[in-house]
Amino acid sequence: MAADRRHARDGQFDRRRFLGMSIVGGGVALLGGKGGLAAEKKADVWVIHGTDKAKLMQAAMKVIADNGGFGKAAKKLTLKVNAAWYSTPDEGGNTHPQLVDTFLKGCKDRGIKQIVIPEHPVQPANRTFPRSGIEAVAKANGARMIDMRSDDKLFKEVKIPKAKRLTQALVTRDVLETDALVNMPVAKHHGSTGLTMAMKNWLGSVKDRRFLHRNDLHQCIADFGTFIKPTWCIVDATRIMLDRGPKGPSKNMKKPDLLIVSADQVAVDAYTATLFPKATAARAKYIQMAAAMKLGCADLSAMAIHKIEAS
Repeated sequence: MAADRRHARDGQFDRRRFLGMSIVGGGVALLGGKGGLAAEKKADVWVIHGTDKAKLMQAAMKVIADNGGFGKAAKKLTLKVNAAWYSTPDEGGNTHPQLVDTFLKGCKDRGIKQIVIPEHPVQPANRTFPRSGIEAVAKANGARMIDMRSDDKLFKEVKIPKAKRLTQALVTRDVLETDALVNMPVAKHHGSTGLTMAMKNWLGSVKDRRFLHRNDLHQCIADFGTFIKPTWCIVDATRIMLDRGPKGPSKNMKKPDLLIVSADQVAVDAYTATLFPKATAARAKYIQMAAAMKLGCADLSAMAIHKIEAS
């Protein structure tokens, strides 16, 4: 326990601790009981550790390739990053550009012909996209980064029949119309929901975010999960903000040096939440709500958790 406290203070995860740490910790009690798919099939979650971001993503791409890839004959892939904030890569407000760069290269190597990166930034795209570093790597790899604030025609109105609160929304067309959909958020503190990870990252695909914030935000996040099913989620937990999110800069940063990968967006969020203080993670009620709606697994003991050392 003393060693754990030391690591929590200096914000680092070392290789020995990573490989030896419990997969349960306080997460099961914190995040709720068995829910969703857990009773039928264990949700696979890959937890990849390493300090070299290129190697981290290469390991994630191998996991994906070994477990169904992006689907047969996928020609178009939509990548939902977080590039909403005027934040440098080290500040942790956005997905790290080196991860995006390695991912895009891997997609091209696997025959994906068209890659689009739509984002509905909170701050102006002409500031956030360049500062995030993602715009540059997108251009270098022939991917198209799209500012969803630039044209209302980029959205399409949809009905969400299984929703409790968010029954309809204007949603990014490229999220709806694609062969493969990958969610690559950054994990961080959030003032309204405690945490933002995979499921909340979809808010960057919705035109009217104010409606969600005013109408039970946690339930709306879970509602959107009834409608959007990612091919894969890859959570950037290489460095995480423990406070002052989602914009930052944080006064309290931690460096887990992890990617968390799963096709189950509830499971990937439930595991990622264990990297944060319990009180913060407990505020992310949308995880429990999504599990109760049978959208995925929030019970760590019912997951198949695979740990990989990438460096």
